[in-house]
Amino acid sequence: MEDISQYVDATAAAAQLGRLDLVSLLLTAIGLILVLGGLFAFINFRAIAREQAKKEAAKVARETAERVTNEYVQQELPDIIDAYRSFMDSEEVSDESADEMANAQEDDDGES
Repeated sequence: MEDISQYVDATAAAAQLGRLDLVSLLLTAIGLILVLGGLFAFINFRAIAREQAKKEAAKVARETAERVTNEYVQQELPDIIDAYRSFMDSEEVSDESADEMANAQEDDDGES
C-alpha cells in the first residue's frame, strides 16, 4: 500500500510544480498537429483520387465512344453505300442538280 501512496504523492507534487500542465500542453499540441496533418492528408488524397478518376473516366469514355461508333458504322455503312450507289448510278440527276443538293446541304450545316 505504501507503493501506491508514493505514486499519488509524486502525481500531487508534479501537479503542484506545474509539470502536469506542461505535459498536457505538449499532448494537446501533438494532438492538434496530428489532426491537422490528417485533414491535410485526407484533402490531398481526395484531390489525387479525383484527378485519377477523371483520367480513367476520360479513357473509358474514349474507348466506349470508339467502340459504339465502330459498331454503328459497321451496321449502317452498307445501307449508306447502297443509297449513294443508287444515286450515283441514276441518270436522272444532272450535275447541276447534284451541285444544288450539295450547296443546300452545306447551307443547312452552316458551313458556307
